[in-house]
Amino acid sequence: MRSLTFVCSALLLFGCSTGAALPLVRVHAATDLDCPDEQIRISEELGGRYKAVGCGRKAMYRTACDALTCTVQEESDSSIPWMDRPAP
Repeated sequence: MRSLTFVCSALLLFGCSTGAALPLVRVHAATDLDCPDEQIRISEELGGRYKAVGCGRKAMYRTACDALTCTVQEESDSSIPWMDRPAP
């Protein structure tokens, strides 16, 4: 019974967190690539990174999420996402 509870909890957590940043990445990509949303392909990379390709251009994004609250930055941006900052 405990293992079933653990597996269900892990699936719920994984299901909720995976792809939570995707809508924000899509909005950023449409603006940055100057491309209609329906022509943009987004693929999830390892470590919260996403690659967006469309209209002959591509962009890489870093994401950090806390449940369903996410931040999205271009990979070339030097600022640190709020999740990576040290505690005060």
